[in-house]
Amino acid sequence: MAALPRSGVAAALAVVALGTLSCQTGTRPPASVPGPGTPPAVRSRADEPNTTDGIYTVAQAERGIGVYNAICVECHVPEDWTDPAFLERWEEASVFRLWYWIYERMPHGNPGSLTRAQVTDALTYIFQLNGLPPGPSELADDDDAIDDYWIIWKKP
Repeated sequence: MAALPRSGVAAALAVVALGTLSCQTGTRPPASVPGPGTPPAVRSRADEPNTTDGIYTVAQAERGIGVYNAICVECHVPEDWTDPAFLERWEEASVFRLWYWIYERMPHGNPGSLTRAQVTDALTYIFQLNGLPPGPSELADDDDAIDDYWIIWKKP
């Protein structure tokens, strides 16, 4: 392949720069700006549906204790899931992210062997251990339902 003359390189760079500039100054409407003296709204995951909203039932967490006693107790103590490092790691993550982490990696020595219901029940036990309130409906074990919530350990 022949080298481009210097003027060709400069022209190519100009075209790339103009293309980039046109993408940045496209027809997208400007973001709304609050009026003078109005602080912008600060949103966090706590403003979205989350674990402080009672997303599991007491019966579900009790089944989770059964999963813990039958499977998890071999490697874990309940304090593993109330430890500040654990809480910090998962704060404001999606419930699905933690659920999937458990589903894909547990139990040690036989990862992926837990059913979706077992993972969901064990996760609700973790919520109960951390004082999250139960509610009137069970946390479903399908991806879309689990992904509706964020992990917040304490109400703001």
